[in-house]
Amino acid sequence: MNGFGEIARNYAPLLAKASLPDIHLIFIVPDEKVGAFGPHIDYIRRSRKREDLRKLECLIDLWHATDQQYHLRGGDKKTIQLLTVHDLNFLREKSGLHRWRHIIQLNWRMRHSDHLTCISQYVKDDILKHYHIGQKPLDVIYNGIGAPPNLPERGGLPTESLAGPFFFTIGQIREKKNFQTLVPMMKYLPGYRLYICGDDHFAFAKELRALIEKEGDGRVFLMGKISDEEKRWFYSHAEAFLFPSRLEGFGIPVLEAMRYRCKVFSSRLSSLPEVCGEHATYWDSFEPESMADVVRQGIAAWKKDGPQATAALNHSLSFNYEAYTDSYIRLYRQLLAACK
Repeated sequence: MNGFGEIARNYAPLLAKASLPDIHLIFIVPDEKVGAFGPHIDYIRRSRKREDLRKLECLIDLWHATDQQYHLRGGDKKTIQLLTVHDLNFLREKSGLHRWRHIIQLNWRMRHSDHLTCISQYVKDDILKHYHIGQKPLDVIYNGIGAPPNLPERGGLPTESLAGPFFFTIGQIREKKNFQTLVPMMKYLPGYRLYICGDDHFAFAKELRALIEKEGDGRVFLMGKISDEEKRWFYSHAEAFLFPSRLEGFGIPVLEAMRYRCKVFSSRLSSLPEVCGEHATYWDSFEPESMADVVRQGIAAWKKDGPQATAALNHSLSFNYEAYTDSYIRLYRQLLAACK
């Protein structure tokens, strides 16, 4: 599941459970989720969203588009439009007409919104650098991450092939995640394996597989998608979590790793220093031997029951969906009060 889906999965239940006598909620959901959050909520089926929207017998005071890719806008000219922007990665990933289409679409959506939020100061600065939004309000509301479930028991490997010390990383298998820098690094870390997990349907996965075949020394594995249970196992058993990503609007995996007292290594790029703070060790170079030296020194100084791991855990706990939900409820009330 990508970041948008992970946020929706955690936010919707908490928003539905909140005490909101002054607010009536309408959720746009997959067809199978109609009714899932209680009878006090109205539902719009994602497959019939325009049809269901027309059938609603109520005026919409506030419409929250929870990411910039969702193009449907509800209500009328009096409806307050709130837009959450997650990143401007398309500025670095796209080119030509495709890039201009994204630029124009986001410009239109922001221009026709009354209030903007974003998920990190990095994204806010990026918006202000590349777009002219005038005096339009732009708030930072950090993503939450889900509460960690009970740790898996020691032992019980997902497969016998995972025995021995290993490093872990997860994310969509795309060039921007920079996983390709980890493969040549591994020849300088004998005795360890590396498991790269995540959605691998992207074209770049073919290039990464070829690199692994050539330089992975039989110790680097591209696993594809894994279950939540498997992900928890990897976090709790890995020697370290490696995240050399070049483009992140936020960076949920680094905080998830901290929840499991797993040592985090990160790039210094985009939002990651903001989110990790002093609780990650950073690479200043993507040269393989230099990266390996940083990892070797970092894991030598790390203890899962030590004060550094505890501080990282506490830091990650400050990013939670209760705070995220409370922030948005306060903003909803602020915006609704202003329109009365």
